[in-house]
Amino acid sequence: MSQPDSNDISPAAPSPRQPGWNDMAEDIFGLSLRGFRTMKDLVVRPANVFRAARVADWHTLYTPSVRLVSSLVALMLLLRILWAGEDSAMYQTVLAQIETIAAASPRISDAGQLADQYFNTWAVVFPFVYLAVHFLVSMLVRLWGKDATLVTRVRLYFAALVPGMLIANLSLIVMPFISTSQLFTFTGVYLVLCALAYGLTAYFGLKAIYPQAGARIWRACLFALIALLADTATSMISSVIGGAYGALIGVTGA
Repeated sequence: MSQPDSNDISPAAPSPRQPGWNDMAEDIFGLSLRGFRTMKDLVVRPANVFRAARVADWHTLYTPSVRLVSSLVALMLLLRILWAGEDSAMYQTVLAQIETIAAASPRISDAGQLADQYFNTWAVVFPFVYLAVHFLVSMLVRLWGKDATLVTRVRLYFAALVPGMLIANLSLIVMPFISTSQLFTFTGVYLVLCALAYGLTAYFGLKAIYPQAGARIWRACLFALIALLADTATSMISSVIGGAYGALIGVTGA
């Protein structure tokens, strides 16, 4: 009597779950329903996520914060058509700066080409610079309690970044409606909102570790300052690399 093939699937065995839209979101963005719940709780009840960050499996409730931030950075690049399109205030501002330089430099033959090269290079460099800068800073920041290990510090730091990253993505969606003359004011408002998001997330997230408000206020303010400085360093490094690369190969075809 022949034995059944070990690869055969018994009719009684449950069929594997078919992929759905949640799986598609995971495939494209690294996000899932768990990721959306993580973002919601970091806005509404960050202390719950901060507690879970101290457990190996995040209580199986939340998406790891480094992965979530990486997904939000990827989303920023997908929104590039909105904030870096030729009609956007950002693009026109960069183009105006390049045209000013081009007026005094015969090497610049096409300001538009250089602007395109700048944004193309920036888009490639920015995710790596952002994650590298913030990862290095996260290992140095010790605001999360004496018992926080290195991995826990990294987890908590990136978790506290998420609401600010959400504001960053929302600001990029609004960018097409901002004129060049409004860009400076818009940037100032964005930075204030981002600082508040960073600070409030750290303040309420640390409630389980530091019940006293005084112990959390200065930590929250310090975290907001550190995160904003790291954001600024990321933007500066990415901009310098984008400009330098564009000047090297995107101007005269060298």
